[in-house]
Amino acid sequence: MQSFASKAIRITTVAFVVVLSTLLVLLLYVPGRISDEAVSEAKTALASYLEAHPGETARTLAVVDFSQPSYMKRMAIIDLNGGERTFHRVAHGRNSGQLYASRFSDVPDSNTSSLGLFRVTRRYHGDHGLALRLDGLDSLRNHNAAVRDIVLHEAGYVSIPYILLNLATLNGPMIGRSNGCFAVSRRDIVEVVAKLADGGFIYAWEVEENMR
Repeated sequence: MQSFASKAIRITTVAFVVVLSTLLVLLLYVPGRISDEAVSEAKTALASYLEAHPGETARTLAVVDFSQPSYMKRMAIIDLNGGERTFHRVAHGRNSGQLYASRFSDVPDSNTSSLGLFRVTRRYHGDHGLALRLDGLDSLRNHNAAVRDIVLHEAGYVSIPYILLNLATLNGPMIGRSNGCFAVSRRDIVEVVAKLADGGFIYAWEVEENMR
């Protein structure tokens, strides 16, 4: 006769396998999504910037929806000519939160994500490999981006294996976190850079801003 402890272990194991399997299906097959409100605000911010800077043009706009959990593909790169969208996972700053980003700051050394509109200035190879330099265009929310060395770069912790590792160690189904940069997967970095390097902008959005 099985002991109560043995039955409890079996039930716990089965439950964990079910949760893990469900999450794996979610990670592999559920398409990316972002808020329509995020896209609307991003396009409005970009239009205002371009109106004030008539010599500049925009080819693509990446909208990061920080209201989504980090395991979701919550960055949509929008082709402003054809309208096509591609979705990617992107990390937030370690001090912005764990599964969700809930705290935002533009203070140097805060290790948090910032919100608002950013302009891609150039591609380069740095400590994290292929990356993009960014300028913060919002005087209230991200103007210290260059001083803080906020960039878009690749990271091994933006991956499905890392999500599953965090789940197995009871940290929750989240990707790793950056020091405030937009970190994408090594698998996606070449495509992301190709789309954003020339005439690219990034807009980081959250449904309820909590600036500190």
